[in-house]
Amino acid sequence: MLELLRSDGEFRAHLVMLMCCLDERDRVQKKTFTKWINQHLLKVRKHVNDLYEDLRDGHNLISLLEVLSGDTLPREKGRMRFHRLQNVQIALDYLKRRQVRTNAVRIKFITVSPVRQPMSDVFFTFFTLD
Repeated sequence: MLELLRSDGEFRAHLVMLMCCLDERDRVQKKTFTKWINQHLLKVRKHVNDLYEDLRDGHNLISLLEVLSGDTLPREKGRMRFHRLQNVQIALDYLKRRQVRTNAVRIKFITVSPVRQPMSDVFFTFFTLD
């Protein structure tokens, strides 16, 4: 193992390179998923600018599900944390009723801004409805 790591500097350079690749992948996934969401939300005259921020209150998630499914879903009208959590839970419960696997998607990954879930998990969940 020590033979593989020639120096501490090389090890750090390798870690920086890996982190840059992960950041680039996250950026591409975020951009792709945002475009996909906006393509569908255009039908109800809504738009997402920042994927992480604009999905947190659950309203856009519910709107996306309504567009994809043709169903009308209930939603909380308020803007407090409780209402945001409730709206995201409504969306996740709807997906479960439609027998869409949501094991990888957790409410905290959507409602808490600093937490980042791999976009592929979220995208796959919603893509199965499209």
